[in-house]
Amino acid sequence: MENDDRLRVEDVSVIIVNYNGDKVIAQAVQSVLALHPRPLECIVVDNGSTDQSLNILHQFSDPLLRLISLNDNRGVAGGRNTGVAMARGRILAFLDSDGEATESWLAKAVEVLVEHPQAGAVAPLVLMNQGKIINGAGSFLDATGHGRDRLWGESLSQYESTLLTWRGQPVDYPMGCGMIIRREGLEAIWPLDETMPKWHDDTEIGIRIRQLGYRVIFEPLSRVLHHPGHSDPKDRRQRQHMAETARLLLVWKYYPLTTAMAVTLHYSFFALTASRYHMSYAKDLWKTWAKLWGERKKIWAIRQQWRNKDNMVGKSFLP
Repeated sequence: MENDDRLRVEDVSVIIVNYNGDKVIAQAVQSVLALHPRPLECIVVDNGSTDQSLNILHQFSDPLLRLISLNDNRGVAGGRNTGVAMARGRILAFLDSDGEATESWLAKAVEVLVEHPQAGAVAPLVLMNQGKIINGAGSFLDATGHGRDRLWGESLSQYESTLLTWRGQPVDYPMGCGMIIRREGLEAIWPLDETMPKWHDDTEIGIRIRQLGYRVIFEPLSRVLHHPGHSDPKDRRQRQHMAETARLLLVWKYYPLTTAMAVTLHYSFFALTASRYHMSYAKDLWKTWAKLWGERKKIWAIRQQWRNKDNMVGKSFLP
């Protein structure tokens, strides 16, 4: 009898990164443990939580669960790097601590990887509000590094039939909550840049996958639930500053230098103009400039590492 080497759900390592998620982490873990068929393992990387997260996680006795407790907060990218380094699976699946797996999540995604050898990753349909509202139906990048989650905030019932027509189509990157990534052939993706703020690590993954010659495929029948907000900064200005800093780091690493300079000048002009009304914009601008300057060697090293790859930046699948 020939050895059947096809990918299966049992080849999946699910990785959950948690930081102070004691209100949501139990639901995320339980949703993975309840899947049938079950994945190979569920790895929870705790980023030095100071709440009751570890006490909650220690209450689980399922052998499928592997807990990695870090002494400090390495951020989303750092947590994912840690999980990937420990994972044994041929497929890597990522669930946010405020996410929830559905029965179709892994099964339908693995089918895509089996049927499409050039699929480096699967972007599932991410839903919120008890599955009634779309969080993202595939994600896209524009020419200045802004990401867009397709159909964000729209009613699922209104677009259910439309979503099926997009099945199998390529997108620019998978949303971090729910993304499923083939391991073989994509080893160069890792490690992610841990200097990135909270956002854009999934964008970086999408760019690297595409530059390695693979595609990110949207599969609307693979679904996860997302209950966003618990780990985001409460202050709107802080969220905006972190997102813009992450975007600028992204464009300096992967976009043409002329684009990176133009984007930086545009952001700087906006911040300086806005500082006439609130000085926090000027302070944030200085922090961003300091971040870019402080990370210049790493930025250049990443540019050098990826410059000879098939450059997909600027060739968005944005509809």
